Amino acid sequence: MQTTLKSFLVSLYIWTFILASILPLFLIYFVLWFICLPFDRKKAITHGFTVLWTRLYLTLNPFWKIRLKNPHRINPAGKYILISNHQSVIDIALLLQLRINFKWVSKMELAYVPVVGWVIWLNDHILVRRGDKQSVNRMAEACKRTLNEGMSVFMFPEGTRTGNGELQTFKEGAFILARNNEVPILPVVLDGAGRALPRKGFWFRVRQTFTISVLDEIQQQQILNMEIPDLIDYTRQLMKQELEVLRTETGAC
Repeated sequence: MQTTLKSFLVSLYIWTFILASILPLFLIYFVLWFICLPFDRKKAITHGFTVLWTRLYLTLNPFWKIRLKNPHRINPAGKYILISNHQSVIDIALLLQLRINFKWVSKMELAYVPVVGWVIWLNDHILVRRGDKQSVNRMAEACKRTLNEGMSVFMFPEGTRTGNGELQTFKEGAFILARNNEVPILPVVLDGAGRALPRKGFWFRVRQTFTISVLDEIQQQQILNMEIPDLIDYTRQLMKQELEVLRTETGAC
């Protein structure tokens, strides 16, 4: 009962702060976007602001800890198809803490969510409508342009959040994009977000360690030498093994 009360109070505090701050912070974001529009073609400055914005929310609860593992594996001058597992709505906030400029491939429905959708549009993230072949083709072209401009593209290969914390089946889109554009894949494994705020939950967990683990990149030659189904299985197995390691390190179930 005491734990439930703590969770309720922490959740009330976090949601109240988010609701009270989200519009003022978006207005600051918009002013910054407008000022930088003539010269910040890659939206690097506004992307940097969203990193700080999400960091604020991640540190609201003093009992939440963020652990970034192996960030040195990211080449700041490189470009990748970034992929990660998907546990919670918190995942994007965690991925932003990698502090590299990327364009997120997001489902079209999110573009119509107030504030979240506005940031997606203004920061030139890439939208796709599931099951629409023309939309998928436009998404692939947008990814190609983004990579040609020297920026990474991020995708959730599972397509949707897991319900039990375990890896789901991977879709092939990210892997085809990596092969067609001759760029490496950089897998990232997240853990903790699904326990802090489950897929169908509303209350936050009081104490939680969020881990963001960067794996070794899968290089272009290796991608070209493998069939897509084999590449998917290989990558998923790497991420599954790392997820198990993270849970052993933190003592999570």
